[in-house]
Amino acid sequence: MNTSANTKKQCATCNKSGGILICEGCQQIFCGKHVNEHRQYLAEQLDGIMQEHDLLQHDIEQISIDHSLLRKIDQWEKESLEKIHLTAEIARQNVRKILDQSKENVSKTCHDLAIDLCSSREADDYSENDFICWIKQLEKLKLEITSPSSVKIIQDDESIIHLIKVENSDFNNDKSTNSKQLPLLTSKLNLKVQEKCLDVLGPVTLEKKGSLVKHTGLISDYAYISGTLLYSYGRHTIKFRLEKCQQPYRIFFGCMSYQVHLKEDAFRYPYSVGWFGSNQVYEHGRCSSNCKKYGYNSFLIRTNDVLQLTFDCDKKQIKLFNERIKVTNILTVDINKTPYPWQLLMVMFYKDDCVKILRNA
Repeated sequence: MNTSANTKKQCATCNKSGGILICEGCQQIFCGKHVNEHRQYLAEQLDGIMQEHDLLQHDIEQISIDHSLLRKIDQWEKESLEKIHLTAEIARQNVRKILDQSKENVSKTCHDLAIDLCSSREADDYSENDFICWIKQLEKLKLEITSPSSVKIIQDDESIIHLIKVENSDFNNDKSTNSKQLPLLTSKLNLKVQEKCLDVLGPVTLEKKGSLVKHTGLISDYAYISGTLLYSYGRHTIKFRLEKCQQPYRIFFGCMSYQVHLKEDAFRYPYSVGWFGSNQVYEHGRCSSNCKKYGYNSFLIRTNDVLQLTFDCDKKQIKLFNERIKVTNILTVDINKTPYPWQLLMVMFYKDDCVKILRNA
């Protein structure tokens, strides 16, 4: 009896002899009393798992279709369409101006020819040679009217509208050591459009595809430069290195409205805003040299300084930051006087001054 009692297995719950059933899951032995309790415990665990499943199912059903990523795509679509509409309207205006000018030139030539014909007839002074000349002029006018317009639509490969794509950051992929930090919205190939100089007026030349500007005058005189990019949305920074600048410093950095053409004294007009030499700050036709008010001291600017010009279209501001002296100057732009899109405006005065546009980081 004693030997038989010693060989009996104990219940895992009460630690007494008399275990009769083994649980296939936990491999523990239970007596008749506690086997039911163990089954009840397992039933409660199953209920808990089913409850977690129900909560998860509820969360899945509550996922909003107005997800933050979808809102970003909607915003990108809206801004891109606005840029397209604005660019298209500017293109239409330019085409109308060119065609109107062409029409005006043809009308003037035709009017001059009519006067010549009438005067020759009244004076009875004409010959076969005159006929040949007049016929050639008429044929030339017909050709200008009937031939396709010389205006071309040029597609800019470095578009200011960046395509987007969606990348799936798979957190189950062990090969990605930093997958959770991958951006979900990226510009196509992460391209950045590079600012360059486009139009010039005065003694200035452009080199290295518009990234290097040199004052080439025989004497000091105003030279005007405008950029190739247009700015209507977002925040954009252009970096310049002053390859050479005489003292006292006299180079203007700022913006002008694209809706007006580059011309002399551009920085003095209401459509321009920016900073010049002699501590001069230009705001829509007003000039001030109040260093205390604006915190701008042009006498601190030197050759080899790197300047950052930022167009913050969303805040309607432009900023000038000197990397060497760590000073930032800010001007507010009145978009009623300087309407979008904005364009880079530079003005150089001293001969041999030279500015380089640095590539985007």
